[in-house]
Amino acid sequence: LSGWVAALNELVSRFEERVEILLRACDNIDIAIEALGTVAYDRQKFCDAVENVQKVVDELSLAGYSDLASWGDRVNRKMGAVLAKRLEEALHAWSETFQPVEADSSCEKDSKKKGKTAPVRAPK
Repeated sequence: LSGWVAALNELVSRFEERVEILLRACDNIDIAIEALGTVAYDRQKFCDAVENVQKVVDELSLAGYSDLASWGDRVNRKMGAVLAKRLEEALHAWSETFQPVEADSSCEKDSKKKGKTAPVRAPK
């Protein structure tokens, strides 16, 4: 009986270690995806954020975790949603840059008289 208890204890300890590794990996993935949502629009910074995610997935793959493909699909969907939101915000800001500025009626009359168009807003 003592041999069985010792073997069970070893298995439980390994299980706890693997769960802790997974929890840290999930935290690191969440941090990297959050960073992807706020990183400056710089190619290298985007690459670094994506590489951080890939590094965690690679470590789990090398450690032999099962069902990594379905978990990776969920991570990809989360990253896609973050990047899609960033793209939408960037496109909105870009298009807002080229919208005419609302001016008071006297400015509009003056610009129409002079044949000028309304001024364009500068990017923020």
